[in-house]
Amino acid sequence: MRTGRFFWKLFIGATGLLALAILSSVALILAEFDKFYLDDVSAQLRSYAMGLAERFGDDVDLPGAHDLDAVAKEFGAGGLDGIRITFIAANGTVLGDTEAMPATMESHADRPEVRQAFREGWGESTRRSSTVSRALKYVALRVGPDSAPRGVIRASMPVRTIGERSQSTRRLAWRIAVTAIVAAACLALGLAKLWAQPIARITAAARSLSRGDLSSRIEVTGRDETALLARSLNRMRERLAAQLETIDHQRRTFESFVSQLSEGAIVADADGRIILANPEARRMLRLGDPSDGKAGVGPAVEAYVPQPVLQRLLQPSSEHTPDIEEADLQIDGPEGTMSVLARASDIALPRLDSTRESEVAAPPIGRLVVLTDVTELARTIQIKTDFAANASHELRTPLSAIRAAVETLHSLDAIRDAPDAANFIEVIERHSVRMEEMVGDLLELSRVESSRSRSDSLMLRTAEVFEDLRAGYSHAASDKAISLHIAIEAGAESFLANPQLLKLALGNVIDNAIRYTDQRGTVELSARRDDEAIAIEVADDGCGIPPEDQARVFERFYQVRRSRSGARRGTGLGLSIVKHAVAAMGGTVELTSTVGAGTRVTVTIPPPERSDKPSS
Repeated sequence: MRTGRFFWKLFIGATGLLALAILSSVALILAEFDKFYLDDVSAQLRSYAMGLAERFGDDVDLPGAHDLDAVAKEFGAGGLDGIRITFIAANGTVLGDTEAMPATMESHADRPEVRQAFREGWGESTRRSSTVSRALKYVALRVGPDSAPRGVIRASMPVRTIGERSQSTRRLAWRIAVTAIVAAACLALGLAKLWAQPIARITAAARSLSRGDLSSRIEVTGRDETALLARSLNRMRERLAAQLETIDHQRRTFESFVSQLSEGAIVADADGRIILANPEARRMLRLGDPSDGKAGVGPAVEAYVPQPVLQRLLQPSSEHTPDIEEADLQIDGPEGTMSVLARASDIALPRLDSTRESEVAAPPIGRLVVLTDVTELARTIQIKTDFAANASHELRTPLSAIRAAVETLHSLDAIRDAPDAANFIEVIERHSVRMEEMVGDLLELSRVESSRSRSDSLMLRTAEVFEDLRAGYSHAASDKAISLHIAIEAGAESFLANPQLLKLALGNVIDNAIRYTDQRGTVELSARRDDEAIAIEVADDGCGIPPEDQARVFERFYQVRRSRSGARRGTGLGLSIVKHAVAAMGGTVELTSTVGAGTRVTVTIPPPERSDKPSS
């Protein structure tokens, strides 16, 4: 049988594709082999450097330098293909080298592998040596502790030697590739001959197309009538398939878009029937799927939507001009009351028929209602309103006391009523201090709430942080004979955190612990490692907090009076500052308490995603 152009296209294309795949595979295998071989060489050089470090590590310093050059020349393998050993002091001075005299060599402190070894313990690089004038693979090992290293032991091997050792493997791989390409060409030749006759496939494809099956395609060759018929059938199948695929894609895109809307959407037609309610709208209003009823006919608005306000918004307008309306809804659910903003507008809907008369007629007008969950916004507004009211109340109380005391002082005789005047002055002082504390806490809370950056995290030593806190609150603790204990578990000796925010959070927790602990009580400050995070706990054996108050102690101005009435009254902002300071560091704060047994506050700070600050 005479072969045509399709045969040669198929044969050459298949052969080229297989050859490309084989050559690419061989290249990838050789690349992996080279990587594996370089890793093995690095491991050998590491092992060699570690062996030298065990024997001569204590001599790698300037006082013992007189023996190291002889050691390097003795233990180096020698020659161009051998291992080269170099001993380098902590200041970069070469103390010994297998192939060169140390006295003639410049400082090696700037070599990349040496810098990495001093910084991380190990260092590696592949570069050209200016001393021996050839490319080498270097592995460097730091000797001595990281805080005061004695120097570096470096082992190296010529890159040319590494490449020569892998040449035999490369030759074998390329022989295998050539053999595989020849086999692939033979396989492509057989397949091209096998697929040269498309008649049976044209007949089968035509029968499938007549039954509405658009999944099969006819493979054709040549320019004869059979090929023209096959191409015509293919074109017809492709047009039908493209139209169906476009329709299906548009349908799936619309369904995906509607289902992923973060706002609820309900659409009613001109007859007052529901034609669409997306999942978010059904979740907000706890409704069923409107398509569950009779096929092609949606439920009536009154039967589907229980809220009268929404029923009115979904009713079609009397005119075809846009009519936008809004309404606020309060919907009770298992998680509490949800505030929803409903906005309605007219929309033009497509007609079901496709006659020319209907195309020029005005489209039917339906109604679209968009539901937005504004619960968090309403809660935020309420919190701000409550905050303003509480702040005004808390400031008005000491101001009223101060004003009353001042007015009374004006009416007293400075000499005869001196004891009474001293009492009123004490009242003024006490309330002034309280106002100063409250204003200070408000400023701190404002600064913490506006802080959203964690880029200023520093490496902190836990013991230093705890000692600073103990020193800062030792006077308050000693006034009540309270013992301050510190406990740091293994692994929690240091951590990354913002020092200002951390001090602000822990200071308020410790201040509360001392304030609400009885005479001769105990306050313990401890730290432990919790996976990658650091967990800091402040525990006291004070009066404790009732269970019904524990969920609200982090609110602004909220104070527990029943169980803590014996302590000096605070501003009610301390734990709110703690909550916002910890949140600004990306952490969490938890409180557990038992009335009469004490309170435990746990601050958990995860590691920052990135820290560019130097260690402290």
